[in-house]
Amino acid sequence: MAGCGSALGATLHVRYTSRRIVPPALFLWDIDGTLLRGATAIHRDAFAHAYQAVYGLPLNLDGVAAGGRTDTWLLAEPLRRIGLSDAEIWTRMPNAFREMQAYVEQHLGDLSHCVLPGAREVLAELHARGYVQALVTGNLSRIAMAKLRNAGLARYFDVGGFGEESEVRERLVSVALRHAAGAVGTHIELRRSVVVGDTPFDLEAGQLNGTRTCGVATGTCSLEELEAAGADLLLHSLADAETAIDALVGLIEDGLE
Repeated sequence: MAGCGSALGATLHVRYTSRRIVPPALFLWDIDGTLLRGATAIHRDAFAHAYQAVYGLPLNLDGVAAGGRTDTWLLAEPLRRIGLSDAEIWTRMPNAFREMQAYVEQHLGDLSHCVLPGAREVLAELHARGYVQALVTGNLSRIAMAKLRNAGLARYFDVGGFGEESEVRERLVSVALRHAAGAVGTHIELRRSVVVGDTPFDLEAGQLNGTRTCGVATGTCSLEELEAAGADLLLHSLADAETAIDALVGLIEDGLE
């Protein structure tokens, strides 16, 4: 994918123990509310810019709950509310996406202060241990990578499922699974794949695809809401990186002993 790093290609993901070859395992990360907090202002402004530049309408995302939604859904929803047909919306959507991505790349500043506590350490250690890491995010691909570059996290990702690839989040998981398997050159078992996110939408997307799920209560949803959504693993945050790493690894390794 244009603009992405090369971390996957640089790491051998089939690991060895004294007894056997261990098949690859995959962590599928959400961005906003899971890895970053406070990185959405310019992103939201990009919607308003695209509505005016492409649709000629003074709209924005005020009153639209964005958590766990894809950029495709978010772009369409205010337009549907004022009566535009899907045909009118989708015909101009590629131009709107180009405007949004260019706007974010032009206006986004340093986001190192937006990295949630422990996120950098968890990503670095999982990478060092040879686990595959990919994105499942509602962000458009160039917006996602711009955020991660400006936060200093892009080196851990070069594949994923992104907001322009479907309006429905669960389809992004299947896209990311396919891209990750292609990157490592082998099938990745669903029981060794974990969706990590901060909303019930993230967890449902993983569940519908048959992966394990981890809910992290660093976004707008409480731990109780994530528990009610059926998360296989619940974390208050990633701040205690060692505990978070042990819990995440335990979720995928428990069936191999």
